[in-house]
Amino acid sequence: MWWASALAVIRVTFHRLLLGPTVPSWTWRTEWFVAIARATIIVAAKDRDDMVVNMFGRLVRTPVPLSLRHEIVVKRTKLAGLPTDRYMRLAEPPDTATLLYFHGGGYVFGNPGTHRQFIAYLAQATGTSAFAPQYRLAPLHSFPAAVDDAIAAYEGLLERGIRPESIIVAGDSAGGGLALALVHRAQSLDLPLPRGIIVFSPYADLTHSGYTIQLNAKTDYLPLSELSEPNHYYAPGFDLEDPEVSPLFADMTGYPSMLIFAGGREMLLDDSVRLDARARAAGVDVTLVVEEDMMHVWPVALTWEPATPRTFETCALWVSDRMDEQS
Repeated sequence: MWWASALAVIRVTFHRLLLGPTVPSWTWRTEWFVAIARATIIVAAKDRDDMVVNMFGRLVRTPVPLSLRHEIVVKRTKLAGLPTDRYMRLAEPPDTATLLYFHGGGYVFGNPGTHRQFIAYLAQATGTSAFAPQYRLAPLHSFPAAVDDAIAAYEGLLERGIRPESIIVAGDSAGGGLALALVHRAQSLDLPLPRGIIVFSPYADLTHSGYTIQLNAKTDYLPLSELSEPNHYYAPGFDLEDPEVSPLFADMTGYPSMLIFAGGREMLLDDSVRLDARARAAGVDVTLVVEEDMMHVWPVALTWEPATPRTFETCALWVSDRMDEQS
């Protein structure tokens, strides 16, 4: 994996020196990040059962950013029996809402600790507390295990006395799809729905029918080989248009307000565009923000890109507006 990453950096460096940046606005740092991420994911995808990669995904914990050490504290706790990172703000004013956040990783990789920096920034920007549960991953735990864990975590918040109208469910990539699947499951169970949904580059269509998968393959780090065929790995034996597998195909009538972020250069852009269109058709209050030169879930990793602070600012205003409507 390290060798593949090194070769990717060398290759993209020479390409940029000779032909210029892949995208005119990309810095060297962004160019290298995309190359390394693509090379790493390709290697990992070739052997999904690699024990070292899987252990890294389950155990790695990134620290809270140094700039937030006196504003955010993260404690390990349990939510409906699930190991969970709880983010608590130390500064005034009081929390405006509670985030229930699901990490990305294609339903096969990661844990809440891989996203600590991003979730800490998001909680600080929006003035919220946050819970990030560790849901079960494929292939050991295929669909519907992740959705079962997500709805259990949501019910766990309700059992703690947290009002549904003060809960925002959120997630990136597969975690964004899981947040949407949670809302569908909650609606089918006649549970009170959360106040809103925030998703970053949601993985909403596991049939992989979006046209931007091919169109943006050269400007994203997701491996084309993994997105060229439908994803039966996560949901073997299930209809991939089941709305809890691919939330894009849900009837979204009655869904809470939705904020969608997507990168204009990402392969899953069409998932977000179609999600926005279907939500609007169902009468949902939805906002789609497309950062034209960004790739898949850029705010999680690319802190240096101007698009990232803009994302946090948009989230802060959107959450504030949703909470003001409850006053």
